[in-house]
Amino acid sequence: MVRFLLAASSLALLPAAQAANFLPSSPLIQLGNDTDIFFDSSLALEVTDNLYSAASAVSATSWTFTPGLALEYGKDSHFAVNLTAKRAFVNYNKPSLADLQDSRDSLAANFRVDDGGPLSFTLDSSYKITARNDDLAKQGVDSKILGANILRQSNYAHNFEAVYKLTEKIKVTLGYANTYNHYLNPVKYTESVTDTPSPPGTGNSGIKTSYNTNGLTELNSKTIPLEVSYQAFEKLSFGLKYQRDTSDYSPAPYYSQNTSTATPGLVTTVRPSGSYPRQLVKDFYGFTAKGDPTGAGKLNVTAKVGYGTSRLDAAAADSNPSFSINLQHNWTEKVNHSLNLSRDITASSTGGTTNSKSYTYTVNFTAAEDLSFNLSATKSDVLAGTTAVHTMVYNLGADYKYNPHLSFNLGFNFTDSKIPSAPSGNFQANVLTASAAFRY
Repeated sequence: MVRFLLAASSLALLPAAQAANFLPSSPLIQLGNDTDIFFDSSLALEVTDNLYSAASAVSATSWTFTPGLALEYGKDSHFAVNLTAKRAFVNYNKPSLADLQDSRDSLAANFRVDDGGPLSFTLDSSYKITARNDDLAKQGVDSKILGANILRQSNYAHNFEAVYKLTEKIKVTLGYANTYNHYLNPVKYTESVTDTPSPPGTGNSGIKTSYNTNGLTELNSKTIPLEVSYQAFEKLSFGLKYQRDTSDYSPAPYYSQNTSTATPGLVTTVRPSGSYPRQLVKDFYGFTAKGDPTGAGKLNVTAKVGYGTSRLDAAAADSNPSFSINLQHNWTEKVNHSLNLSRDITASSTGGTTNSKSYTYTVNFTAAEDLSFNLSATKSDVLAGTTAVHTMVYNLGADYKYNPHLSFNLGFNFTDSKIPSAPSGNFQANVLTASAAFRY
């Protein structure tokens, strides 16, 4: 609590301190003409009526202080580097939630090489710790697995992309991406059990140890996209794309054990369903479009439309339409809106696959140079195995930029998730967030 109050006081005094010339001008540190180091921090207050994304809602208030540093090298040169390192300190208002208070690291690196020649490439790498349940809940993960706790994960993402211009109008793009996750600090449960007696009355008592990650899998996904695009018009290009995705499944490293006290050698393990190792292989073949088809600068299209085939282990291949379409339109000088449509098959956190469709509509209103508002609605339909999950998410937000260094955000989120085959897993959640970000 003391840490939060000190951080809040510091942010409140920053404008006055800057006006009095107590703070140095941005950036915090400058090395030569090419390297800038910034202090990049934020402070957020979150109020929710459903912390665990479960049918039996638990309300909570949390505040998060996130100090960090950002390094920028060669911002306007042929070789540029961006590095960020942050640590978020999370605190809750209830003593009963004290075990959820923790710190979460976030690291990111970006390298870009573009000397104006035919070849350019970028490399991105990130590591981030998350602690949330809503994404898993919207995949249809059994609420009994989630329980009254928050699942913590470490998430890794590495991406490489190379672009080669064959001619003035034709270019080839080749990429490679690798993402994977690990579950951290699972919640442990113990209970007294009795082995199934045979014959009756001869069962042995024991202790069963379980974890909240039982039934979940960790995923290691690799993606190789290849695209050939043609600049057909000044502001519009078309292309052909092929993409190969491979996802390897691993059962969560923590699993249930039932050990009989009368028979010490008897151990029953409970792992996620299905045999391991498991692997999902996907192939996408399709067309791409990017740019403004009107040429007037009011409409921007980014589209990938085609057909995808997927195969889980030795099962027969499954073929489905696959697409990702984003349309952005400048309605007026102050209002713009966008529509995003997508459909894809991905590896699920329960060892199978999810067939998901998502539709998002967003409206942005720039009230003034330093003040903007946004409203969005997302409908997603997910089929996880034989379980269908239908989710609606509404977001309302406001952003205010006080000066080049200090900005504020106020947001409200409402989530309504339904599982027709298992209504006990339905949940609704309201989240109000107020935050301030400071960078110099």
